[in-house]
Amino acid sequence: MELAKAAADYEVSTRSMEENADTVKIETVADEETIQKLMDDYVTELMNRTSIAKEKVMRTIYSASNDVVGVFKIGSCGVYTELEVNIDAEDTKQNSKSEGVIGDSYIDSNGNVRLKFCLTEASQYYPGGVFLVNHINYYRPGFSFNHPWMKIVARYHDCDDKHTDNRVVSLNPDYDEKSDISKGYTKIDDNAVLAWAFPDALGVPSTIASGNFGPRSRINYGVICGSPLATMGKIHFDDEDSSNKNWAKLYTGNTFTKDLLSDHFYGEYGLNTGKNTWYSLTFNTDLSYFKNKNRYHPGRVMAN
Repeated sequence: MELAKAAADYEVSTRSMEENADTVKIETVADEETIQKLMDDYVTELMNRTSIAKEKVMRTIYSASNDVVGVFKIGSCGVYTELEVNIDAEDTKQNSKSEGVIGDSYIDSNGNVRLKFCLTEASQYYPGGVFLVNHINYYRPGFSFNHPWMKIVARYHDCDDKHTDNRVVSLNPDYDEKSDISKGYTKIDDNAVLAWAFPDALGVPSTIASGNFGPRSRINYGVICGSPLATMGKIHFDDEDSSNKNWAKLYTGNTFTKDLLSDHFYGEYGLNTGKNTWYSLTFNTDLSYFKNKNRYHPGRVMAN
């Protein structure tokens, strides 16, 4: 009887250890050489595409351009076309999640991140980070008098290695394939580089003509928030667990500025880097909070 009891206790103990071991989420990082090669490959390909951007910088009548950027959808896109970007995050012990207000974007039942945007005018002023679906004119002397070049954050997401299902969906035939939105800083294939353009906060003037602020056709919308106090919601990407290759780069217009450190919070760009990724968002549905706490808002109170 004692032997049987000891055997039963051992079985229960072993099962408990196995269950606990099975729930432990192990995340590893790739070697520096591998990550560096991925960054070098990205830069090499980007250099072959920047000629498009340089041509656009030379335009004398930018307002005639049909370029668009993505702002986070909240409710309806109105007259604008919707764009959905589906990022296949880690499938094993999935941990992608959201907090607070993130508009119509969501985490699906498989733990993948579904980002929903409205494609609005790139020539408008937006108080935060907008999603780059193509090269635009990053030189904005009319918006940022002292610091006219926009800042671009390019974040590499190491997507799930097993059954990657990154997808792009839109009724706009110019942006309904992954390749369509991979002609500028953004690049989506089996993995994803998501690129976001910010005005230079140091050069934001005190006033912006109302017609140049936000989408021309008034809709509710969101942007990546570069001010912690203005954050209304967050999206967490559970990127690949095994040999994770995430990285992030900062550009000023068409010029490389620096690599962003891993495991670091860049509050001015609403970004947490590391093996996984947090983006902070803010929305114009809370106007006082949006204006008074947001460093990119022309009428801001510098409370942050």
